[in-house]
Amino acid sequence: MLNTDSFKRGTVDLVVLSVLIERDMYGYEIVKAIKDKSDGNYEIPLGTLYPVLYRFIENGYLSDRDEIVNKRLRKYYHIEEKGKEFYRELLQEYRKISAGVNLITEAVNDGE
Repeated sequence: MLNTDSFKRGTVDLVVLSVLIERDMYGYEIVKAIKDKSDGNYEIPLGTLYPVLYRFIENGYLSDRDEIVNKRLRKYYHIEEKGKEFYRELLQEYRKISAGVNLITEAVNDGE
């Protein structure tokens, strides 16, 4: 069976920022949005998400705030302008690499 972790590893930052561009979200909501928007083809566990969020906060890409919802404390994540710039750079690089990979693989007759 194919292990897709290495494919995901290079795109986690991009997909997390992609969903946060739309609106502020809390952790589980981010995971759910990624799964829903990918029709279930892309999932990340919370254990993978939180180190990414903490790194983004340290780098100034995100900020967080606490909110009480239904008597429960939730931490919402907000993308800052620096994070939007980083997102645009990541997206540009992803599209460039993706286009290159497509050119290479389309030049081959499905591995036959």
